[in-house]
Amino acid sequence: MSENLSSQHQRFLEFQLGEESYAVELLKVREVITLPDLTPIPKSPPHVCGLMNLRGLVLTVIDLRKRLSIQPSKDQSESAVIIFDLGDRLVGAYVDSICRVISVMEDAIKPVPEAENTVVTQHLKSVLQFQSKLSLWLDVDKLLGGTVSNNKVA
Repeated sequence: MSENLSSQHQRFLEFQLGEESYAVELLKVREVITLPDLTPIPKSPPHVCGLMNLRGLVLTVIDLRKRLSIQPSKDQSESAVIIFDLGDRLVGAYVDSICRVISVMEDAIKPVPEAENTVVTQHLKSVLQFQSKLSLWLDVDKLLGGTVSNNKVA
């Protein structure tokens, strides 16, 4: 019975960008860290923060707020970097704050409503209903796929 129950749940990391809640599959998250020292990359797109050293591995950090054209939160005291494992590479994503890990029933994962095609809606997988809140499920592979160099996972 517990196997059946666990197959009906998906786990997500919920975080804030501006005033909105977003979520990503927990299995794509390697770790969460405070904002490290960054080395700027000349002539890079505005959403690329720079390069960081993660225990000897150099990886790109992008600002998800700039990537999605979202106004940052006024309070930057809880900013963090989510390190995503995209299979063959790691990418850091700068966010306003980390909220929590949530476990969502499959029937609480809803399709994205028809809306004007914006930068954000192009990168959404679904809408998650958790308790009385909604979180937007970002497609990390699509969102970060073209923004990084070859940061191979060791």
